[in-house]
Amino acid sequence: MSEKADEKKEWIIKEDEKVKINLFFGEDPYAIGHIVIELKCCKHDISELEGDDWDILKEWVPKVTKAMKNVLREFMGRETVKLYLCSFNETPKFPVHFHLVPRYECETLKGPKLLFYRSKAKQTIPPSVRDAIVREMKKKLGNNH
Repeated sequence: MSEKADEKKEWIIKEDEKVKINLFFGEDPYAIGHIVIELKCCKHDISELEGDDWDILKEWVPKVTKAMKNVLREFMGRETVKLYLCSFNETPKFPVHFHLVPRYECETLKGPKLLFYRSKAKQTIPPSVRDAIVREMKKKLGNNH
């Protein structure tokens, strides 16, 4: 396994046959604590999702958001006042996935303005921060991978 693949494995919070939940740590996360929920159904558009797919999301989105609020409060020392649920799946190489992006209490920008600003900010998150968030999220959600 390559060094890059090993690193990406460290981003995984939970993975089973239905879902993969990971900390988004790509080139430009929208925030510290940005998490992605990926369905393992291999569908590439929201319009293709069926009942079972929505059931998986109905189970995991509330669990992940509650865990995020707790972990990020402890880790960041401030409240997450809003969690945005977004889907930006523009490429057929990835199955349907959803981004959960926190907005913290000290931020004045909201919604699309905040996401646009953050997309230009190019945050850098040290591996130690990433690892701490992943470790705490695993504790909150349990880990089967």
